[in-house]
Amino acid sequence: MKVLLVRPQAPNILSFTKVLDSEPLELEYLHTVLSQNGFEDYIHDGLIEKRTVRESIRVEKPDVIAITGYITQETLMRKFCQQAKKINPNIITVVGGVHAQLNFERFYDEQIDYIVRSEGCQDFMELIFHIHKSKDIELAHINGLCFKQEGIWQSNTLSPCDINDLPIPDRSFFEKNKQHYRYLFLTEIASIKTSASCPFNCSFCYCTLLNSGKYTVRNLSLVIEELKNLSAQNIQICDNDFLVDPARIREFIRLIRENNIHKTYVCYARADFVVNHPDIIEDLASIGFRLFLVGIEAVSDEQLSAYNKKTDLEINTKCVEIINATSAECVALMITPIDATKEYFKQLCDWVIKVDLKLVTVSIFTPIPGTPTYEEYKGQYTTDRIDHWDFLHLVLKPTNLSKKEFYLEYYKMLIKLYRRSKKSQSYDFDRLDYYKGVLVSFLRRQIRGD
Repeated sequence: MKVLLVRPQAPNILSFTKVLDSEPLELEYLHTVLSQNGFEDYIHDGLIEKRTVRESIRVEKPDVIAITGYITQETLMRKFCQQAKKINPNIITVVGGVHAQLNFERFYDEQIDYIVRSEGCQDFMELIFHIHKSKDIELAHINGLCFKQEGIWQSNTLSPCDINDLPIPDRSFFEKNKQHYRYLFLTEIASIKTSASCPFNCSFCYCTLLNSGKYTVRNLSLVIEELKNLSAQNIQICDNDFLVDPARIREFIRLIRENNIHKTYVCYARADFVVNHPDIIEDLASIGFRLFLVGIEAVSDEQLSAYNKKTDLEINTKCVEIINATSAECVALMITPIDATKEYFKQLCDWVIKVDLKLVTVSIFTPIPGTPTYEEYKGQYTTDRIDHWDFLHLVLKPTNLSKKEFYLEYYKMLIKLYRRSKKSQSYDFDRLDYYKGVLVSFLRRQIRGD
């Protein structure tokens, strides 16, 4: 039996391709367990694959197509299942990934056979064994599985997975395609996962609800083993927050030094952790941590309180100061609220300059389906196009500016911030003119209402 593993291409023009492109780690996990159990598979990564999914289906002739994806890829995931059934009605269609984990009912579709909600590879394999009839496994006993029984969708209870059960992935796909993956100026970057979910409760955050809301960490001996066998120099730690437990991070630092591992790292961090443990940040920088992605979110205490961040502007400012004092850089992740004024956009830029931030990403406030915040705004959404849930579109009506004014101020701010990053030589590639063209084109379409 052959399985086609698919990650769809990013569906919109502002996906920043060739700037933030990570390897398909979730598919490499599945490839690993499929291979270990004697099944054949093919990874179709839409970021780099030259063939269309339809062409891959025709060429690879899979018995099963398994598709993962984020919220903006929902339409593509359904489309690919429809294409598969049209080419061969006997192909079994499976969808999974973080979006489907909480929003599984959105995939109750005639062309979809199964929805895998669990993050555990063994749960996926139990479904494969059932399909292949190589083991007597009842669908009702597979953790978190959604399936049809006499035409009616059933959803099994989802229990959290043990992250230590994840295999050390076979990275043969990455090795053949590593030139396509990068994080800003860090090229040929590999990804590792050392925890699941998040122990914090930011009101807008989707990640804290994953894995049934249970935060669990991977044994550091497994993390070190994976790092030692990774040929990549640059590593993205894709945990929702790597810096949680000071004792664990200190042990990680000790093990990196003890094993003479010399690599460059990117990880997510909270501002309050940085402020409370400046010594750890300095030690992490000394072992190769180059970028700390910090959820700064806002430049007012009122807004931070609304997000339930448990931080304030003073903590955020101190956080940037601490990271700037090391050889690492802070990548500030910020959100533009829908009640933003022209003054707020100016205030944000002024704060960025004041604290000497070089790398800033500013999204538009976007409540994610599955979160309590999404329910808060039920009935107020201005679009039902799921591909607009990309943090770059307004899905709610701005309260202090018109839609046209909001987009104009937002993109003026983005170009100003990109220009600042380019001037500071934080990028080693020249794409500012490209982005300016993209943003202007995008703005025109929004004003027209496309």
